[in-house]
Amino acid sequence: MNKFIKGLAVSALAFSMSAGVALAEKTVLISGWGAQSGPLKSFGINSETILKAAVDKINADGGVKLKDGSMAKMVYEYYDSRCNAEEGIALARKTATTTNTLIAIGPTCSGVAAASFGVFQKKVDDAGDTGLQMPLFTNTAVRNGLAKISQWTFRNTPNEPDMYDKLFAWIAKTRPELKTVYGGTETDQGHSAGTYRIVIIPAAVRHGFEWSEGPIEGVTGKIGEGADNVQKASSNWLMADTSFSVQARAFKKSKADIFVISSHPFTTCGILKELARQKASPKLIVGLTSSSSAEVMKGCPKQAEGMIIPTSFAPVTPEAKAVADVAAANGASADLHSAAAWENVMIIKDVMETVGVSANGENLQADRRAIRDGLEALKTTAGLIGTVTRNQEEGEALKPYVFVHAKGGNWEVLHDPR
Repeated sequence: MNKFIKGLAVSALAFSMSAGVALAEKTVLISGWGAQSGPLKSFGINSETILKAAVDKINADGGVKLKDGSMAKMVYEYYDSRCNAEEGIALARKTATTTNTLIAIGPTCSGVAAASFGVFQKKVDDAGDTGLQMPLFTNTAVRNGLAKISQWTFRNTPNEPDMYDKLFAWIAKTRPELKTVYGGTETDQGHSAGTYRIVIIPAAVRHGFEWSEGPIEGVTGKIGEGADNVQKASSNWLMADTSFSVQARAFKKSKADIFVISSHPFTTCGILKELARQKASPKLIVGLTSSSSAEVMKGCPKQAEGMIIPTSFAPVTPEAKAVADVAAANGASADLHSAAAWENVMIIKDVMETVGVSANGENLQADRRAIRDGLEALKTTAGLIGTVTRNQEEGEALKPYVFVHAKGGNWEVLHDPR
C-alpha cells in the first residue's frame, strides 16, 4: 500500500473527529461555497465532503507549515450559495471582508461564478479598483473563460473546448457510419447552454457531422448569439422542467445518428426517460461533462446506457480510486467537480508552504496576496489522474481527461487518451 493510500485511510477514520495528533493552536482558514439546495445540491454536498476529507488528511499529517517554521491546523467553513448569483456575491463579500479566510473555494454554478467573480478586483494593484482582493479557486464552475474576469480568481476545471473537440474527432474516426447530429440543452443554465452553443455543437459540425433538423411547433431552438447552426431546430428546456414530451418528439423526428443532451443530471434523466418512452433510438448519445456523475446512474441507469461523456476524473489511478473510496465511505460521490476540491486543497497547502504565510490576522492581506501570487506562478500541479498544466495569464487549467460511457449502471472508461 503506497503512502498516499495509507494517508487516505487515516483521513477516512478521522473524517468526523479531530486527528489524534495534537496540532498547534494556530490555524489557517479556507472558506467554500456551492449549491447545497436545489436541483444541483449534490454538487455542493459532494464537494464539501471531499474538501473536508482533504483537510482532515492534511491535519492528520501535521498541518500546514507557516513562514516561521511552526505548524498550523487547516480549518474550513462551507456555505450554501444555492446556485444563486446574489447569494454568491454576498458570500464572496462576507468572506473577504468579515473573516480571516486566506483563500476561498467555489462556487458550483457558472452563472454564480460569472456574477461573483465580477466583484473582485480586475487587475492586481489597480488603485482605482476597489473590488475584493482575496484569492478564489473554483473546483466546479466549468463555463469556459470565467477565470479571466479577475486576476484574483483561478479555476481547476476541465477545458471543455479541448475535450469535446477530441471526443468528436474520436467518434468520427471510430464510428464512421455516424453522419448526423441533433440536440438540446437547458437554456437557463449558463454552463449547459453555453457549452452546447459554443463548444459541443460547433465541435460536432467541425468534425463533419451534419445538423439534422426535427422542426415541430413549439421548438424554436433560439438559445442565444453565435448559434447559427442550431437556430432552426434545437430542442431545449429549463432546469426546473419535468415534462419533455415535445422536446423528445423533436429529437425523434430528427432521425439523427447522434443525440446531444447538454444538461445536468435531473433533466438529463428526464429527457432520456421520455426518449425511451417514445422509442427514439439514436445510435449514440453524447452528454454534458457535469452529467458524468452518480446522480445519473441513480436516476436513469437503463436509459443512459451507452451515453458517452468526456470527464477529467475517473478512478483510473491509485490516488483517484482512493479519493473515490473516501467519498463513498462518507456518503458522497467523487466526480470531475467534487474530486477537484481535493486537488484544490492540496494545491493550496503547497502554495501556502511555498510562499510562506504567517496566519496572523494583522498580516491577512499580505498573506492573501502571497497566495494569489503563488497560484499565478504555478505552471503545473499534481492532479488525481495526471499532471495538470496551468495557464497563468488566464488562471485556467488544462486537465487530463478520459471518455466514459454508461455501462451496467456505472460510468466506465471507454477511451483513455492521456
